[in-house]
Amino acid sequence: MLRIAIPLLCCALLGAAAARADILCLNDGRIVNGKPVEKVDDGFNVRFDNGVVFVPADLVLEAIIEGDSDFVPKTDFEKKQVEKGLLPFQGRWMSPAKRQKAIEKYLAKRRAEVADEEAHRLWRNRRKEKTKHFEFEYTVPQHIFEGYRDLMEAYFSVFAKEWKIRQPKKTGRLKVCFYIDQETFEQIGGAGGGAAGYFRFVPPMELNFYYDRIEPEFTEDVMFHETNHYLTKLIDLDFAFPHFPGESLAEYYGASEYDPKTKKIKSGLIQEGRLTAIQTDIASGEPMDLAKLVKTDRMYEHYTWGWSLVHFLMNQPRYQKKFQKFVVSLAKDKNVRREMMGNLKTVRGEEIYRVFRYYMGLKKEEDVKALESEWHGYIEENLQLVTSRGKEKAAAAAMSSYPTRPIRAKRLFGEAIEAGSTNPITYHKYADLLADDGKHTEAIAMWKKAIEFDPLNPQFYARMGRAIAKKGDEDEGARLVRLAKEIDPDYAWTIEAQFADLLGN
Repeated sequence: MLRIAIPLLCCALLGAAAARADILCLNDGRIVNGKPVEKVDDGFNVRFDNGVVFVPADLVLEAIIEGDSDFVPKTDFEKKQVEKGLLPFQGRWMSPAKRQKAIEKYLAKRRAEVADEEAHRLWRNRRKEKTKHFEFEYTVPQHIFEGYRDLMEAYFSVFAKEWKIRQPKKTGRLKVCFYIDQETFEQIGGAGGGAAGYFRFVPPMELNFYYDRIEPEFTEDVMFHETNHYLTKLIDLDFAFPHFPGESLAEYYGASEYDPKTKKIKSGLIQEGRLTAIQTDIASGEPMDLAKLVKTDRMYEHYTWGWSLVHFLMNQPRYQKKFQKFVVSLAKDKNVRREMMGNLKTVRGEEIYRVFRYYMGLKKEEDVKALESEWHGYIEENLQLVTSRGKEKAAAAAMSSYPTRPIRAKRLFGEAIEAGSTNPITYHKYADLLADDGKHTEAIAMWKKAIEFDPLNPQFYARMGRAIAKKGDEDEGARLVRLAKEIDPDYAWTIEAQFADLLGN
């Protein structure tokens, strides 16, 4: 997975700048600015108008507290420095007066940087940059953009080499719109229906996705998947790849890992969420039939079982080249029967199956069944890595599929928690499902756990406030909703819309 070192001042400002100089910088880049901060034994208390929020020390990168003089020396060297009347600041020892001036200068610089980042969050102020293969427009913080910029160029190079493609001069660079959050993505990018990203495959081609601060791994998965649709499009611009192998191939390359130091991509890793779904089907006595998977025009299992089939074929030397020839032939082989889909050509189920059998050398039904058996065996023997993260992904997929599968999602979220998940979103989503079932007490317990892992996420407080209000304590529920507005003013308009009854609007 992509790992990005996050500077202190690059994400959403969680509190408006005020006369109070206190500032709390979290490891993930968030900042609480202008709210009173108090150091306690194992963390910090942040005092909002509607409540005190405890932030564990292990989540905090740096804390600057106005008038803070409670530095407790622990070593002999520190004791001698304090005896000299010196206090530490950013690795240097200085007088209290000099330290205060340094703090003021530091805060002024930080606030200017935050103001600049805040201005570029607006799409009308978006930054633009051209690279070798892409033309970016973005509102994410600069350092986050740079990581994805380099990742996408590396991704293009790897896929182009493996599939022998190049970017046509007539199309030029692909336009990529990278949004700061889901709301902006939906408003400006025109996305709907819970989409996390999309590739517009008709001219002018365009890639759109947003940055999920809470789950950056999700952003990366979406980027890999949607960019793959563009890359396969370059095999033939006049061809629309069918659901299989299109979505399955995108899932295969979606499980990639990028090393920002070497700037290299490792593709074809385990899609734990997809594997969990497959294992659930197997446990239920519902293994996938190979012929059904390949010849069905559109099915959810193209993302799960289809991914595993591509993983199997791409990692077996005796099948890899055959499979790649099959994929390319769908667009280029003159003997393939194609149909029109708007202004583009495509291939339908039975013809896909015929071409698949031809290129894979499956002359008889017995050959199909033999390959199916080998594929199923590969899943059991080679695709074994499933952690709580995999169960979380499978649960999220169950909620985003159509139709949604809330019963499966609830079970998988529960299993992820039992497996030791520390992902606050898992507890949050599980709590939502419990609340939908009217199990408000259990849901509240899950939201409290989510807050332990991420105490500055406004969604958790607002949703928990709703559940508490439903249990009869409307005053406490309203307080938590107001606290959510304070924690993240950028989220306030959403809260006001969703919880107007509790806010008295």
